[in-house]
Parts: sequence; C-alpha cells; structure tokens
Amino acid sequence: MPEVRRVATPEAARAFHALPARLRHLGWSVPLRWEERRQFDPAAFGFLADHAVARFLALREGRAVGRIVACVPQDGSAPASFGFLCLEQDPAVLRALLDAARGFIAAAGRAAMLGPLSFTINHEVGAQLGWHDRPPMLRMPGTPAWLPALLEAEGLAPVQDVLACTLDLAAERHSARFAALALRRAPEMARLRLRPMDRRDYTAEVERIAALYNDAWAANWGAVPLRPAEVAGLGRLLRPLLWAGEVVFAEWDRRPVGLVAVVPNLAEAMPADGRLLPFGWVGMARALAGRVGSARIPMLGISRAFRGHPASALAMGALLREAIGLARRRGWRKLEISWILEGNAAMRNAMARLPAPVSGRWRIWQGSTG
Repeated sequence: MPEVRRVATPEAARAFHALPARLRHLGWSVPLRWEERRQFDPAAFGFLADHAVARFLALREGRAVGRIVACVPQDGSAPASFGFLCLEQDPAVLRALLDAARGFIAAAGRAAMLGPLSFTINHEVGAQLGWHDRPPMLRMPGTPAWLPALLEAEGLAPVQDVLACTLDLAAERHSARFAALALRRAPEMARLRLRPMDRRDYTAEVERIAALYNDAWAANWGAVPLRPAEVAGLGRLLRPLLWAGEVVFAEWDRRPVGLVAVVPNLAEAMPADGRLLPFGWVGMARALAGRVGSARIPMLGISRAFRGHPASALAMGALLREAIGLARRRGWRKLEISWILEGNAAMRNAMARLPAPVSGRWRIWQGSTG
C-alpha cells in the first residue's frame, strides 16, 4: 500500500499541484496551477472560511502517485465531499486516498461523502463517462476511462449524472424560431427586458447573480447555496472571463426573471503543464480576449417565482438568443451548455430544440465514511 500524508509543507503542496501535469497522459485534465493554488489560500478564497478542507498525497518510495481533497462544510445540511482526484491507475492508490478522505470526514462527524466534487456541486463535478475524446472545456474535468470502475470497486454507489450539451452555431434553429415567436407575442415581449451586467456596479451585480443562482437552482438535486464568503470569490473568478464574456439578466416588469452567463473556453489555451510562466500566459491572454473557437454557458436559469408563468419560456428563449448572438459576434463556433442534471427534462427538451445534443456525461458517487 502507498503511504498517504496530509499536505502540510510548501514542498508537498508543489507536488500536489504538479501531479495532474505529470499524469496528463493517463487522461487527467490539467488545471492552471496558479488558480488551483489560490483555491487553498484562505486569504484568496473565502469559501475556506466556513469549510474544513484537507489535501492528501499518496506516495510510493517518496514519489507522488495520487492526490485527493476532503471537504466538510460547517453547514450540516450540505454534504461532505472528496475531489481534486488524480492518480496512477492503481486500485491500491485509490483505496488509500479514499481512506484518508473518509477518515478526515468521519472525524468531523459525517457519515457519508459525495464525489468527485471539487469542492461542491457549484465547482468541478464528477468523473467522465464516455466522450473521452471530447475537446477540453473550461471547468469541465477530464478524467480517465478506468476511474468509474475503480470508484465502484471501492464500494461507492452512483447517485447522479450531469450532462454537457453542445450547440454548433452553424446548425442552430433557435434564433429564427424565437424571432417569429417574439413577433406573435409582442405585447408580452414588451414586458420583458434583457440587460447586460453593469460593470460600473460590479460588486452589487455579482450579489444579484448569486441571489438569482441560489434561487433558480435551489430545488435541484444536491443544490448548495453560494454563501457570502464565496460570493466575493465568484466576483474574482468572473472578472477576467468578462473581458470577452457576458452575464445577461432578464427582467419582467422590472422584476428579475433569470440570467445567462457566457464565457470563453479558456481550456482551449490551457498550458500543457498548467504553468503561466514563461510562455503560458500568451495563450491565456488570447483566450481571455475571446480568441478561441468555443465558449461555455455555466449559468442559465429562471427564478422559481416565474416557473410556469408566460415570462419563463419567453425569458429562456430570449436569453438563449442573446447568448447565441454574443457567440456569433465573438466568432465562437461552438457553445456548450453545462452542466445539466440528467433528470432535468425541461432543460433537455430545450437543448433538443436548439439543437444541442449531449456531448459529455459525468457521474457523482456516494459512499459511507464508516
């Protein structure tokens, strides 16, 4: 069995963050090291203020062969989780890592854990099932084809699948259909207003995004609201993405109905080793400026108060048309909407009409800590 140690030194932290690049050939996606390090810095990532987090490294003969993170929210209604997985194809390594995560989570009084989640359902989610040749997409993790079987061999049970759906702009039918619908329902459309995020009121706008997100996604499986300490981190994450991306709000009679966020796919330009220096920053700067071929919609939702209301379908259609228009203006050829719960029939039907077929699937498992 490999030895598992908690990351407690700068040297161990460097090994932890370097591992995905070293094991990239196995199918692991490589995060930007600078950004990932910030996720474990309490001064930079407010999420850590109300979550107990531990990083672990698996070592064999002094060499890192795997890593995992355990996360326990102070809020007892939110699930404990494991995530940031990366390891060699070795069941013994996975078993040792999961045992370390289970021990940390059990010591905090939790009997169960979900994963892979890095850190919660609001962050990177799941392990890939199929589509292993799909192009990389921002914050949609790439994992090896053998990982699901290893997780289930360790007694973890699948509990949820989430999907990505990709629209090829050359084939989209939504814009023309919605234009005809808007003409037929002109009196109602007059009550609907779309507006871009006001960057002059940035902090307040980020709080509005978080409030709409918490409301629109509250009834979804596994929903975890963004807490105040996390909202500031959301603002820091969004700011560079909005150089070429956009958040658009929909309002009905001046009341918030929903929103859509569209961001360039930085994963197209991710340095192979995850490092910005010496030259990785060049590609990332071009990607932040929108010089990529694809983009992602990470948020598309309608307030619960308007579910079943005429404003709901009109707002959803208008927000999608706006996202498609932005993609066209930026020269993005593909638009991925992700992630979507497999059981969300309304959203899957909307994707079929675009058409945006399923282009990726990730699974989440649950296990006991006892």
